[in-house]
Amino acid sequence: MPDFQGERCDITPIVTPVQRSMVSRTDRTKERYDETGARLVAGIVPLSSTKTHPGFPERKYILCISSTNNKQSWVLPKGGWEIDELIEEAALREAWEEAGIVGKITCSLGMMHDPRPAKTFQRAVKYVMQEDHPYVFHNSCIPPRAIFQYFELDVERLEDEYPEMNKRIRKWMTYSEAKEALAWRLEMVEALERSSILKV
Repeated sequence: MPDFQGERCDITPIVTPVQRSMVSRTDRTKERYDETGARLVAGIVPLSSTKTHPGFPERKYILCISSTNNKQSWVLPKGGWEIDELIEEAALREAWEEAGIVGKITCSLGMMHDPRPAKTFQRAVKYVMQEDHPYVFHNSCIPPRAIFQYFELDVERLEDEYPEMNKRIRKWMTYSEAKEALAWRLEMVEALERSSILKV
C-alpha cells in the first residue's frame, strides 16, 4: 500500500502549480487503490484568508461545492490520487479542477474512511468471508468504499474559469453551516472538525 498515513503536522506550504489545466482528469486507470480495493482519495478543506475576505478573521469560512450528482447537496473538493503525482499534488489538483481554488496547503488533517459500504458487492463479500483478514473496518471485515486523506488549505483566490465551472456551485459557509450541509458525508464532517476553522 502507498504511504497514506497522513498524520496531522505542519508542513511547508505547497502552492498550486502555475500551469493549471482547464480539463479535469477523468481516466481512472491511473488511480491508486489499497489491498482491499478501496480507492485512495485526496481532499481539501479550503479555508478563507484575509485575501478572500478582507476585514474578517482568517479561517472564518470554508468553501463548499455542490455535488455533480445533486446540486442541492454539498461536498468538499476531493478526487482520486493518481500514480504520477504526490498526494498533496492530487489534493491541489482537485481543488483547482472542482472549485477553481488557488492556495497553499498548510497541514495534513489525516486519514479517514468512507463509512459507506463498498460499491461492488462481490468485493465486500470477499473480505467478509476471510475472517482472518487483517483489514478491519468498523469492527467487521467489510472494506470501506474509499480512504480519504484531507489537507487544510488557505485559499488565496478563486478563479472564475476552471474545469468544472459549469458543473458545480461554490459557496462560502461558516463552521455551523458547513457542518449541517456536509452531514450526509460523515468523513467530510470529520475533516471539518479536525481543521482550524473558527468554530463559533
